[in-house]
Amino acid sequence: MELLFTYHPVWLLLSATVAFIYAFYLYRKDELLEDVKKSIKWGLAVFRFVAVWLICILLLGIIFEKMEDRKEKPLIFIAHDTSESILLNADSTFYKEKYIQDLRSLSKELSQEFNVVEYSFAAELEEGISADYKGKTTNISTVFNQIFDQYINRNIGSIILSSDGIYNVGSNPIYALARKSFLPVYTVGLGDTNQVRDVKIEMIKHNDIAFLGNQFPVEVILTQNKCDGETVKVGIYKGEKLLKEKQLKLKGEQQQFSIDFTLTADQIGYQKYTVRTTAVKNEFSLKNNTSNFYVDVIDGRQKILIAHHGPHPDIAALRFVIEGNKNYEVEVKGMDEVTSTAAYDLLILHNYRAGNSVVEKAALSGSTSCLFIVGNQTNMRDVENTQIGISGNKTDLEEVGFSHNPAFKDILLSGDIVSMLSTAPPLQAPFGNFNFSSAISILAYQKIGNIVLDKPLIYFTKKGSNRSGVIMGEGIWRWRLHDQFKNGTTQNFEELISKVITYLAIKDNKDPFKVRLQREYNESENIMVEAELYNMSYELINEPDVQFRFTNEKGGVFEPYFVRVGNHYQLDLGKLPQGIYQWKASTEFQNKKYVKEGEFLVKEVNVEQLNVQANHRLLANMAENSGGKFFLPSELDELKMAIQQREDLVTIVYQEKSFRDLIDYKWLFFLIMALLSTEWFIRKFNGAY
Repeated sequence: MELLFTYHPVWLLLSATVAFIYAFYLYRKDELLEDVKKSIKWGLAVFRFVAVWLICILLLGIIFEKMEDRKEKPLIFIAHDTSESILLNADSTFYKEKYIQDLRSLSKELSQEFNVVEYSFAAELEEGISADYKGKTTNISTVFNQIFDQYINRNIGSIILSSDGIYNVGSNPIYALARKSFLPVYTVGLGDTNQVRDVKIEMIKHNDIAFLGNQFPVEVILTQNKCDGETVKVGIYKGEKLLKEKQLKLKGEQQQFSIDFTLTADQIGYQKYTVRTTAVKNEFSLKNNTSNFYVDVIDGRQKILIAHHGPHPDIAALRFVIEGNKNYEVEVKGMDEVTSTAAYDLLILHNYRAGNSVVEKAALSGSTSCLFIVGNQTNMRDVENTQIGISGNKTDLEEVGFSHNPAFKDILLSGDIVSMLSTAPPLQAPFGNFNFSSAISILAYQKIGNIVLDKPLIYFTKKGSNRSGVIMGEGIWRWRLHDQFKNGTTQNFEELISKVITYLAIKDNKDPFKVRLQREYNESENIMVEAELYNMSYELINEPDVQFRFTNEKGGVFEPYFVRVGNHYQLDLGKLPQGIYQWKASTEFQNKKYVKEGEFLVKEVNVEQLNVQANHRLLANMAENSGGKFFLPSELDELKMAIQQREDLVTIVYQEKSFRDLIDYKWLFFLIMALLSTEWFIRKFNGAY
């Protein structure tokens, strides 16, 4: 034990001196105690001295430092797979009842010697051993990643993984386990490894959207096992109405084949279709004989025109991104070929020069949103005449890089996009004496080397109800190639261009009541709804209540409540079953009622039903590679003994420092009170006060 002082130790001597002088003079001149024996007087003086000195010591803030031993038993993790595939076998009742009891008993017995942590997992890791097998996907790698991240530098003994070895999300669990290859993993193989007699819908390929009145293709991929000689019918239904049907003759022990259908989009909005295949005799599972898919039927997409004065790789890069977005339709024309802009929601003008009165009028009036890509052939005087926040003359060209402006919040760029663009090849931008309007909003600045200029590289300005954007440089096709070279994908480039196009193509919404809700969700994800309400000054408020109501396909009505978060509204609908939902939100402010309504889709996730053959080989490899062992559900007692007999699972002793203020010791308070009380009693007994 060691004493730590918040003041210099000399204060102990000074406080003792002060206490001594105080006690000495108090009792040396106390006339009320003249007839009392000196021994009693000196005893009272000692009581007073000790009490005052202790009070002074407490005021000095002395701290006791002490070394203590902390023992940590080995941590044993039990992770149990609760995905749907576990119950897709003949032993489903066993896994829901007896096996769960046996697994919990194993946990209880091991907890007598180890610290046992229980988990259940499917797509995510959750606490406790659950018998609720409702997981729509299985991610085994998340078990190891989360344990290793959360319990870093802890005494991890081993992991018991109870699973069928089937994973359909995340990386190969063997790679995740390699982070700590010395850690023994014991695996318990659930499910059935035998090939079963089954016909299943493997995949449905279809368009995400279709235009009203048009036909669209549907490809159904089926697989069969051990159904040689059987005949099945595959049909597509809308509700209970059969739209198309085909008959198939199954051959061989194992087979995969595809069936093509053509359907007609006859109704606007999300349309639900069901693919069903008839069952064969003694088929193992009928759950994978039915699968739903959805098609969003729309009147038309937003149209984008790319107008140019000649071929350029930038145009091909832009066209590639736009054509990949189901909400947009793109046309590419020479500038002199444009005869009307009324049909377009966005004009992309590459190397703009005056000469086409139709394009000039649209750019000047702001009747259509425009994106100007300023390059080598751009006439800067013509650009200035469009009144988009720039003036000046070009004298030459210079190469400039990308520097993100984090203050621009209307378009949020991920760290991956910013990182990619920060090292991307430069654009060729006009060099000269340019002035920019203070009303422009800048997404990125120009950069030469490591020097960030005050000139914008990408900026936006407002014209009427539409926006105009400017990219001060050509050569964005190099950004796409750089993204592919650096990251093996063009996703970052595509996301940047898509965000810019969406920002320009969407009309500015000044409606004071806004509800944010995605159009599509998976049934395995939480559905979040946000709402905003603005006053006449367009300031965000949330005083009025907002009502929300949604219905499912069966007519069920649900009315959850929004929660006020900050200055907006938020609602968590949780996970919903697959289907099409209609929603309506309403509020009232200053005697005016606002209503928003729409629909959203929850897609089914049925990957767990596609593969029901347990992968015990994977589980055995994981155990063998880590120094553990593979067991069957009936061998949990052997598993317990294998862990108990390991000599490397030992308790670790840590030495830790503990600190405690002297003033925290309660016995000092009672000692001081006892000294002062005893002194007072003796003084009173001898006639003093």
